[in-house]
Amino acid sequence: MSKFEKLQKNINNKLLTIKYIGSRGEGVSNSTTEINYRVNNYTFFIPFTLPDEIVVVKPTLSTSEGIRADLVEIKSASPKRIDPKCKHFFQCGGCLLQHWNFEDYTSWKFDKISLPILKISPTTMMKEIKTSSIKSRRHAKFKAKKNKSNTIIGFNEYRSKFITKIEECLIVESKLQRFIHDLEKPLHKLLGIGDEIDVHVNLLDNGIDLLISGIDKIDYHKLNIFVDALSKSSVIRFHRKLKDNTNELLFTTDLSSLSNKSFSSITFPPPGGFLQATIEGENAIIESVMLGLNENKKTKLICELFCGSGTITLPLLKKPYQIHAFELDEGSLKSLDIATRKESFGNRVKTKVRDLKNFPLTSVELSKYDAIIVDPPRSGAKLQFLNIARSNVPIIVSISCNVNTFVRDAKILIKSNYKLKWVQPIDQFLFSAHIELVAIFQLKYKNVNKKIYNYKKT
Repeated sequence: MSKFEKLQKNINNKLLTIKYIGSRGEGVSNSTTEINYRVNNYTFFIPFTLPDEIVVVKPTLSTSEGIRADLVEIKSASPKRIDPKCKHFFQCGGCLLQHWNFEDYTSWKFDKISLPILKISPTTMMKEIKTSSIKSRRHAKFKAKKNKSNTIIGFNEYRSKFITKIEECLIVESKLQRFIHDLEKPLHKLLGIGDEIDVHVNLLDNGIDLLISGIDKIDYHKLNIFVDALSKSSVIRFHRKLKDNTNELLFTTDLSSLSNKSFSSITFPPPGGFLQATIEGENAIIESVMLGLNENKKTKLICELFCGSGTITLPLLKKPYQIHAFELDEGSLKSLDIATRKESFGNRVKTKVRDLKNFPLTSVELSKYDAIIVDPPRSGAKLQFLNIARSNVPIIVSISCNVNTFVRDAKILIKSNYKLKWVQPIDQFLFSAHIELVAIFQLKYKNVNKKIYNYKKT
């Protein structure tokens, strides 16, 4: 079969028993059966199912991994199944696991991280998972589309381009939920029939930071009417994304700051900028980073890789650290520079634009630091870890949102004289398959004879 092959609409339903929940949060089953006139032992992936359930499913798509299928009927339900609390569950693609007993859901997330990590490092201490509360998500990307009679704002259905209107949400902050509801009428006047856009919302200290993609061709007359409506809302800043991927400022009323009261720090995220999904998740990450740095009481000079706009940098500067912060996105570094100047931290932090994926810091550049904090994107940072492994830096703090790339990169350090001491799992994406972690690596002994070879993309 080809990599992706749509299956015939008249294909027969299949009766399956769910074996386990896979890494994407779908039920997984195996069956020898016929698909498109080919009899084989197929792996099926079915959302909204649970282990040991007997279900009727409709196969829809063949992939290189197996057969995707829709749930048609539950013949025998798991005793772990519960009624989801959100009325949009089964339609909205934002959550996959609200139907699972919370204790079992949490155990599954913990195992998702702990099992592959303990396989490569059996002595690592796995800490108890930290989970965010409901209605705590402070940033989100919604989809919006104008139809003839109305404009709907919501999330895509699971594995679909169809948008489900969200009237309530168990995950996002109530202020964001109310804003999205109030945005429908102004958007209806702004958009043309059939227009589909992305709506990025970040909840900051004084209101909502709004960035919209897909309205770059709309004239300023319509935009002015839209901005006038926004001025009566909770929006404090509004940008639109242009074709060249830059952001055009169209409206601002207040300081676009984001405070962390637990650590007395303030950041200034760029438009649509990344911020941790919840304040509880952010605090868990910062606390874990600080605990990791304390593993070496002599830590003074820190290298922070993929620093963003300073979510971790600024709380650390409340302590007597010197930090060199590296990041590719100039807007994020500009925001960090503004924050450090306002807090009078300028003499203790240096920022630099650097493409760490393709041009990682060399082991020689890294060797002067007492600790390294690395927070790469989902794809990890293999080349950078290869150079970190040769740096002899005593403490490495690794933050990851993808356990697969983390394990790949962690193996490099473990094979190169580092011990993976402990890992803190953090769940700030409730009822989804996403899970984050903070991991602490400690140098076993300093290897003065280590051969130096530095990696960069060729």
